[in-house]
Amino acid sequence: MANEELITREDSGEEATQEPQHSYSYHRDPGYRPWLRTSAPRKPTPYEEILAMMARYVDYSVIASRVCFIFSVVFVSDFILPKTQHDVKIVGYAISNGGTRQIELSDGSVINVSKKAMRKLKGQLLTISRTRIFGVPYKITDKVNNTASVEISIYGNFIFGPIILLITSLVGSVYPKGVEFRFNLGVASLVLALLNIAFLHVHKF
Repeated sequence: MANEELITREDSGEEATQEPQHSYSYHRDPGYRPWLRTSAPRKPTPYEEILAMMARYVDYSVIASRVCFIFSVVFVSDFILPKTQHDVKIVGYAISNGGTRQIELSDGSVINVSKKAMRKLKGQLLTISRTRIFGVPYKITDKVNNTASVEISIYGNFIFGPIILLITSLVGSVYPKGVEFRFNLGVASLVLALLNIAFLHVHKF
């Protein structure tokens, strides 16, 4: 009986000194040792780094959206306000780099006009209606009251520019959530504002 008790104690001592066994699911890589992984912080993904950058500058993007919204309101005011009238004389004709017809006026300005407008206008004396703020030509009238719109202008074929700028900058200014969304709207508003500045002069090109 004493021998059996001694053997039992020895067995229990051996069991006590055995290392604990780790139970992990099977992995295809025979060298996979999950218990050897370090607790170092996870490296952020490129997308997470971009989001962090956007979060740092999102306030500036919102400010850019608000500034562009004010700029778009100026466009709306320029379009709505009564136009100014200017009596001019045609001093020449030309072809622009884009292949459109241009009329050179006595005040030194150049206006692109369509073939349809050219056929409507008679004589050399014209009255040009221009917007009050930016001075964009809006309508041409000859002395026998034939009228033609200036289609190649920011308020003609390119009217979509101020409209998109107004909508984009308004949403970017008032939308309260989403770092990525607001940041992208601010950048888009800036790009659209630059495009609209170029559209202001499209009637000359």
